[in-house]
Formats: sequence, structure tokens, C-alpha cells
Amino acid sequence: MPIIDLCRAGPTEADWATVCDQLRPVVLPPCRRVVVVSPHPDDETFGCGGLIATAAARGLPVTVFSVTRGEAASDLPHLADIRARELAAALTCLDPTGSIRCRQLGFDDGAVRNDIAALTDVIEDDIDEHDLIVCPVSDDGHPDHDAVSLASTCAAARTGAAVRWFAVWAWHCHDPRRSIIGTGERLDLDVAAQRKKSLAVECFRSQLDGVDPVVPHWMLVRLCRPFEVLVTPR
Repeated sequence: MPIIDLCRAGPTEADWATVCDQLRPVVLPPCRRVVVVSPHPDDETFGCGGLIATAAARGLPVTVFSVTRGEAASDLPHLADIRARELAAALTCLDPTGSIRCRQLGFDDGAVRNDIAALTDVIEDDIDEHDLIVCPVSDDGHPDHDAVSLASTCAAARTGAAVRWFAVWAWHCHDPRRSIIGTGERLDLDVAAQRKKSLAVECFRSQLDGVDPVVPHWMLVRLCRPFEVLVTPR
């Protein structure tokens, strides 16, 4: 199971281009709503902010489940409240009309794997077979991400909802030659979606600022490409 190690460089953009340039264009299943299940406030933006912006612009309802409040990311005072404000601002950037529904679930940051059954039940209670569930890949390199993927995918299976996975830390800790990302589909973002995502990313200053930021600047190169990749679980 890959684990985040920010002390090593990880794959280059050239390594990933070899994979991503070969991906077929995305074909999303018909749905009445997109439900994004995000481990921490920012993962929804980093992982699939372009999809959120695109769906909202087309009039498709979007719901974001923010599983934790991200309170364990650093020792910054009142971090949970800061990140809640950052999330609200980011979602406004992704959809200036304010139509995105957001549920902050309040599971413990860093310990989601202890509550997988409860999280699965919460998600299942809110979704049905007409939804498209979007969540992290199953081995995204962070235990909260992997737990959220498991819970979301299980809830979708119980209800008959379609599922697509996105990558966040997997872009850093996967081997491009063997990664499940290589089985995905490519969503090329139009100019408007790229701009909305870029503005949304900039809202998360608690994660981007400082001498040793939680999300290093070089990770943004991986997360702010003019396309996103969505993987169908197998």
C-alpha cells in the first residue's frame, strides 16, 4: 500500500504524461446528482474541483460530503474553523451561484478507518441509484483517503449508484507504470472550469502557506493540470 513520503520527489510530470496522454476521454454515466465524498476540506477541490465546476455549470446538482474537519493537519489554532471557511469559499469559487450542497460530517481527522461502518451508513442514507459517487482512489496514500474510498464505494454498491475515483496523493506516491490511474478516463477542463478550480485551490491558505506547507507547491503542479482523471473501480 503506497504511503505519502514528502521527503522523496516522486514521479515527474513527464512520467505521468506517458500515462495520461494515452487516456481516453471521460464518459460519465447518466446521473441526477454528483456526490463528492472528500476526506478533508480541500480534497474535493484538489481531486475533482474541475468536475464539480463543470457539473454545476451544466445545472447538475452537486453535493459534497466533507468527512472530517481537517483539524489534525497542523497545530494552527482553530484550524477546523479556518478550514470550514476555506471550504465554503472554495465551493463558491467552483460555483458562484451557490448551488453546491455541503455536509460536514465531523468524523475525527486521522482516524476515519475506525468508523468505516458508520461513515458507510451516513453516505448510504443520502444517496440512491441515480447518483454518481466520486471519492478518492482506494490506495491514495493517506489512511483517511483509503477509508473514505472504501466507505463510499461500499455505500454505492448497496444502493446501485455509480462510482468514480479521483487521485490526490496517489499522484505523488504511485508508480505511474503500475498505477490504477492508468485505467482511468481523462476529463479535459474548459477555460472556465480551469479558472474556477485555480481560484478554489487558492482558498486553502492554511494548507499552502508557511515554510513547510502541508501541501507543497510542487504538489500543485500535479493537482492543477488542465485535466482530471476519473477511475472506474474494478
